[in-house]
Amino acid sequence: MFAILATATAATLAALSVQASEPDRLDQPARLERALMLYARALEDSNRDSRIANFAEAEAGFTALLESGAWNVALLTNLGNAALQSERIGVAVLAYRRALLLDPEAATALQNLAYVRSLLPVWVPRPDSHDTTQVLFFYRKIPALQRANLAAGFFLFAAGSLAVSIRRREGAWRGFAVMGAIAWALLLASVLFDQDPQAGRSAVVTADETIARSADSRLSALALPEPLPAGAEVEILEYRAEWTRIRLHNGREVWVRGSSVSRVAL
Repeated sequence: MFAILATATAATLAALSVQASEPDRLDQPARLERALMLYARALEDSNRDSRIANFAEAEAGFTALLESGAWNVALLTNLGNAALQSERIGVAVLAYRRALLLDPEAATALQNLAYVRSLLPVWVPRPDSHDTTQVLFFYRKIPALQRANLAAGFFLFAAGSLAVSIRRREGAWRGFAVMGAIAWALLLASVLFDQDPQAGRSAVVTADETIARSADSRLSALALPEPLPAGAEVEILEYRAEWTRIRLHNGREVWVRGSSVSRVAL
């Protein structure tokens, strides 16, 4: 049905290598196998109703694995694929966005997220695919842990070069020490101070037909002529009782029921 989707059979057992309680770990292979079986069965099913039902069961299986602690890109992407084909657009967008939090370069999640965005009504504001912050903060494509390891390596390189330069007092070792120290400082700063102000506020509308209002009351005026569809990506600004103030990607601020949106942050 969706030709660009990678099938869930591409999932790896790496999903089972994360930390979990012993009973959960013992049960994970069987649960993953069943979810993959349901997904594969749905792909071959020509009956729309039973196909959607199988995709929904596969989605529930992937969700259960995630709830047991099996967080990784492959499992989140498979969850997104199953949710999309069971026609739960909001859950699909949320899963792909979470996969991209773990790996911003995950090709399948990027491709499928772009496709899902194209399914939304044209009036729904979307994130700018040419966001200049992606250029300014290109280093965010390197996971923070890898940057921390690189920083440690450059620190050792700088310290070693400095020690050699003190003993020999000649050659380019002092220059190597300075360059290593600069690289160490930049990488360390990127880890310590790289706090994307929107990272913790990004959210996805997961409920169908979410009515947006101009204030935190069901009696307030409608803020939009049409309900927000599941899959709309927003920024959370404020919580107030059961209401949440959100900002759309065109800058418009509206109020919605808090239960209708889910944070992307894991």
